[in-house]
Amino acid sequence: MDEITTYIDSLEEPRRGQMRRMHEAIVRAAPQIDMKLWDYSGKLIGYGTYHYKNKTTEGDWFSLGLANRKSYISRYSMGLRDGKHLVEVYAQRLPGVKTGSSCLNITKPEQVSDGLIEELARETYELFKEQLAPR
Repeated sequence: MDEITTYIDSLEEPRRGQMRRMHEAIVRAAPQIDMKLWDYSGKLIGYGTYHYKNKTTEGDWFSLGLANRKSYISRYSMGLRDGKHLVEVYAQRLPGVKTGSSCLNITKPEQVSDGLIEELARETYELFKEQLAPR
């Protein structure tokens, strides 16, 4: 069993099922994407690792992320469309979901369709392949 499956299986219900459903939707949308467990304010499943370097820092990061938090699930996307983070674009289709610059905080995962999860994952993955993937 891989570390991601072990992590999801360790969660209590109903969160285990919610995280599994979102993880499986991401994998369906981007079956070739790499994935690993990260530590970012707690455990987080990161998909599409890339290397970044700017004026002050350098490191590795993920293009998509999924994290179980105490009262919500965070869905991260580092993709940009027309100068806006994709999560800001998609948030308009998810009333009541709180957004950060690159994350959706989903308090009611049952109200988010698999199709929307897959669509955001697919668009982020396409941008990742075009802009961020190692060459």
